Amino acid sequence: MKTSVLVWRVLALCVLALAFGISVYRARIQAIGHDEAEEYDTFLDGGVYHVLAYNPANHVLFTLSAKPIVWALGVREFTLRIPSLIGAALYLGAIYLLCRRLFVDGVVLFLSVAMLCFNPQILDFMSAARGYILGLGCLSVGMYILARLADRGRFQPDDKYWCWGCALVSTFLALSVVANFTNVVPAAALMLSFATVALGSFSALVKFRDRALRTFAQYSVVPGVVVGFSILWPYLLQARLGHFKINMDRASDALQDTFAASFLYKWTDDMYGSAISAVSPLPGSWQQIVLNLGTYVLLPFLFLFVLVGLVLKSRARSEPTTSRDAYCLIFGRSAIASVALIALLHAGAKIDYPLSRYCLFLIPLFTISSLLLGREFSARFPQLHLEGAGVVLSVIVICDYGLSVQTKYFRYNAYDVISRSIYQTIADDARSRGLVNVRVGGTWWYEPEVNFYRISRHADWMLPYDVKDHSYWWQSPNSLEPAEYDYFVFTPASDPGLAGPRVRTIFQDRPTGITIEAIYK
Repeated sequence: MKTSVLVWRVLALCVLALAFGISVYRARIQAIGHDEAEEYDTFLDGGVYHVLAYNPANHVLFTLSAKPIVWALGVREFTLRIPSLIGAALYLGAIYLLCRRLFVDGVVLFLSVAMLCFNPQILDFMSAARGYILGLGCLSVGMYILARLADRGRFQPDDKYWCWGCALVSTFLALSVVANFTNVVPAAALMLSFATVALGSFSALVKFRDRALRTFAQYSVVPGVVVGFSILWPYLLQARLGHFKINMDRASDALQDTFAASFLYKWTDDMYGSAISAVSPLPGSWQQIVLNLGTYVLLPFLFLFVLVGLVLKSRARSEPTTSRDAYCLIFGRSAIASVALIALLHAGAKIDYPLSRYCLFLIPLFTISSLLLGREFSARFPQLHLEGAGVVLSVIVICDYGLSVQTKYFRYNAYDVISRSIYQTIADDARSRGLVNVRVGGTWWYEPEVNFYRISRHADWMLPYDVKDHSYWWQSPNSLEPAEYDYFVFTPASDPGLAGPRVRTIFQDRPTGITIEAIYK
């Protein structure tokens, strides 16, 4: 093995180890996030009927995996996040093997692995107790098996390796959908794109009497449908179109969210004075200028780059003759088809455009397809020195990702960084006063977090936290008036106006305005 090959391979493995190490560290030290606590409170704290309840927050594969883990190991931030760490290991391993197969060994192996591991959104969900990384891990395994099958040329109905390979791809793509319903888009796109390459052409997909098509469908569709339906049928019975209402009815909003979450992660988070969650840049700021550039120029250019490269590759020959041809067509078509399917679902079924975390699959699809097709552009137009430009651009992206690496909070739930402090402040004060059956109420922001800590810390002295928030649309049944609680937690928007000698402020966070009032009886 050449020394240079070994160096790049070792560097890629170091990237994997660093990404996984960061994820384990974050899983151990970060305060529980709102969505994580909601996941436990709604689906895991109770009987099986809670696990089987469906709404979009129930990431089924995560919930089914987390239930026995927290039952066996107890409820803590780290144990709740173990399924995500398993998903992270699956994703990182699959990405390394996939990039090794697509780009062999060299600088592109290192760059591709680094871009796919250090994307700040993906890093967030490697440790967050949600189902996104499990879905992405299963999807990546499916992509790796597809690449291995593509090396074998045309589909052979009598080849057991082909048949079992297609069954495995189908199963892993189905599991990715079980983890996160929106993965039905890349799963469908990947399988359709792969079918056109494995069977030789688009026209082969309508030759219904052809034995190759029927055998291919038998092994690449049926296993996934059986696995997916066997797990999801109780949830599908409960799903409604209204569950997919996420208030993003414009493509530009989805593009802005996607660009900001990956490339402006450090500059559009919640730690610079905003009240809640990730925020938009100030009008006229450099962040806003870059956001507009990314939304209206850079992301459309990336889409067109892949599309034009795909057209050139498709026109070069009637069908792929090498593995490199097959890779370009499978992953390039999948990237374009995923965007097209999102647009069609919006136009035809009136489903909103997804938030960035719902379409994490676009990150590996477009990263891989742009690198593959960039290599083809470079070979076709060597006088333009596109290879060097691609390396420079990849380094810039990795540096941007690197600046966003942090271990304090999840960007889209950044206000939760103080949730543990809120619980601990109440616990310390209640202990000093010798209180039992402590009643805590207030803002909806911290209801699941405080209840999570109450359960995980075995705080029998505290009653369940009540939502009592006049700025919110819902409150806990039989909730009390603010002055009747022992502790009241509120934001400026839900300030109950408590005052007098019986009220004492024991906690106040200046950036968010969160305040805790202790009320003496």
